[in-house]
Amino acid sequence: MTEGYLYTLLALVGFGALGVFHKLADTFRCRPSSVNALLYGWSLAFAAITLALKPVGWSAPRTIPGLAIPFGVSASIAILAFQAGIRHGDIATSWLAINLSSGVPTLASIFIYHEPVGWKRAIALGLIPVSMALLWKDKGVAERRS
Repeated sequence: MTEGYLYTLLALVGFGALGVFHKLADTFRCRPSSVNALLYGWSLAFAAITLALKPVGWSAPRTIPGLAIPFGVSASIAILAFQAGIRHGDIATSWLAINLSSGVPTLASIFIYHEPVGWKRAIALGLIPVSMALLWKDKGVAERRS
C-alpha cells in the first residue's frame, strides 16, 4: 500500500469516527461549544506532540499563521454548526450532507487552480445537487410521518 492510500484510509476512518463521536456527544446532551473546545484542544495537543517528535519541528513558511487563522475559524464554525444541527436530524443524513460539501473545494480547484475536469469528476459534481434534493425530500417525508 502506498503512503498516499494509507493517509486516505486514516482520513476516512478519522472523519467517520468524528461523525460517530458527534452523535454520541449529542446523545449525552453535550453542549456544542464544549464539544468544539475539547475537540480542538485535543487536536492541538496531538499536533504539538507530533511536531515535537518530528526532526524538522515547528518550522513552517511565514504565510502559514495567516492561513491557519481563517482555516481554524472556518473549521470551528463548521463543527459548531454540525454539532448544533445534528440534534435536528439523523446522523446519516447530516454526515452525508457534510461530505457532499466536498464539491465546494472541488469547484475551487477547477476555477482557481485550473485543474482539468474529466467526465467522471463532472458526473460526480452534477450528482451533488441531486443528492441534496433527495436528502431534502427524504427529510420532508420523515417529518410528515412524525
